[in-house]
Amino acid sequence: MNTRALVVIALVIGAAIGLAYAWLIEPVTFSESSPAQVMKSYREAWLIMSAEALAQDGDWERTQARVTALHDANLAQTLTELFDRSQASGPNPTARALARLADRLNVRTPAMQVYLAEIIAPTPEIAVPIEPAATSRPIATPIPTDTPEPLPTVVPTATPIPDYEVIDRAAECRHGKQPPQIRVIVKDQFGQSVPGKEIFITWESNGRDQFITGLKPEIDPGYGDFDMQPDQAYNVGVDKPTSVIVSGLRAEPCETDGHTSWRLVLAPRTP
Repeated sequence: MNTRALVVIALVIGAAIGLAYAWLIEPVTFSESSPAQVMKSYREAWLIMSAEALAQDGDWERTQARVTALHDANLAQTLTELFDRSQASGPNPTARALARLADRLNVRTPAMQVYLAEIIAPTPEIAVPIEPAATSRPIATPIPTDTPEPLPTVVPTATPIPDYEVIDRAAECRHGKQPPQIRVIVKDQFGQSVPGKEIFITWESNGRDQFITGLKPEIDPGYGDFDMQPDQAYNVGVDKPTSVIVSGLRAEPCETDGHTSWRLVLAPRTP
């Protein structure tokens, strides 16, 4: 028997032994993978999708099963870090959904409380006047007379008074490359800082932006800020853009370097 035939026979015997081992002696068993076994980025995506699903359908039992499948021993820390990264770019639905999920898991931070705060305004009841029943009366035939037409009356429109007023205002020079800012602290009637207040910033050419107080509790629970441009004049309102409390704020150049920032403390207007 030549060498070539021996090589072919050896290959056939080796293949047969390999197949027998793989199919009979040590067969491959398949099992479903768990979210806990995937990479960190995929685990975080799983947590975000679970939070958004809870915000959509409110199914807490299903959400619990999804979160439990992660087998995360540091779930509170994971949620907090994920929330902080999500809300760093400003208020958004993902951060709100994560705050709601964290609240159900008894994980709360001051920044999360801002997203959970809901101010529900009561709907005023409108009384419908009841007209008395009409009674039949004799109809008198009027005598036609020349009645002069009344002159139109111009009713003056009252300017709405903002619900808040400035109790402290200060200009501060911001040196270096840091942009000038409008820094707002909102207080209540008792002098306590109020998180969750929506501050509107408007400027010329229909420019508008907004932020929420309380996202930087390390500075003040009622604090929020906005980066200014040196060539604009800004107006500040609370709760709605038309409620202008301060107008004409500009980032004027400082005597040395940098530009002026403005610090405003706002509180409810006293009657």
